[in-house]
Amino acid sequence: MTITPLQRFATITLLLCLISAQGCYTYRLQAPGQYGVAVKGEVVWSFAWGLIQEQPRIDNCNNQAMAEVTVRSNLAFELITVATLGFASPKKVEWKCAPPQPSEGVIVTDTTRIH
Repeated sequence: MTITPLQRFATITLLLCLISAQGCYTYRLQAPGQYGVAVKGEVVWSFAWGLIQEQPRIDNCNNQAMAEVTVRSNLAFELITVATLGFASPKKVEWKCAPPQPSEGVIVTDTTRIH
C-alpha cells in the first residue's frame, strides 16, 4: 500500500493540529480587592489518581493572606500523566501573598498647640 501525497499532507496536518492543541490549562483564583506582592511557585505531584498529594511549601507569606493562586499544566506534564495512565500527575502551583495588614494600635495625633 502506497501513501499518496494528499494522504501524507493530511496526516502531517492532523499531527500538527494535535500538537498545537496541546491540552495546557490554567486555573486562577484571586481574592477580591487583593493584589499580590511576591510571586513564588513550585511543581507539585499527585500520585495514585489523587490519593497521595504533595502540598506546596508556602514559606514566603509570613502569616499573611494569599491574594492569588494559579495552577498550571503544560504539554510535558500531560504527557507524563498519560504515559503513567494517570498514576502520576505533576502541576505547577504559583501563589502571591497579600500585602501585610496594618497592625492594630493607638493612633497618635499631633499634640502641638497654636497660640
